[in-house]
Amino acid sequence: MMTLVSLDGSRRKIVAQVIASVISPAQMTMAHQLMAAEKPGRPAPQPEEVLFWLRLNMPVAAEKIDAILHPAD
Repeated sequence: MMTLVSLDGSRRKIVAQVIASVISPAQMTMAHQLMAAEKPGRPAPQPEEVLFWLRLNMPVAAEKIDAILHPAD
């Protein structure tokens, strides 16, 4: 099982930028809407939560993001 790791502000910004470079604004909106539908009333998701969701629901995009974030792996 994968766990979420709390990121510091600069790392969170990097993850958000990489996610934005891989998926389109429409895909990001869709991901946020689907995440909100899973838990109504939740606050806006943090980038690490979006990445976790993408790993489960959009694995090809998540693989591209992981390849950028962790090129040596």
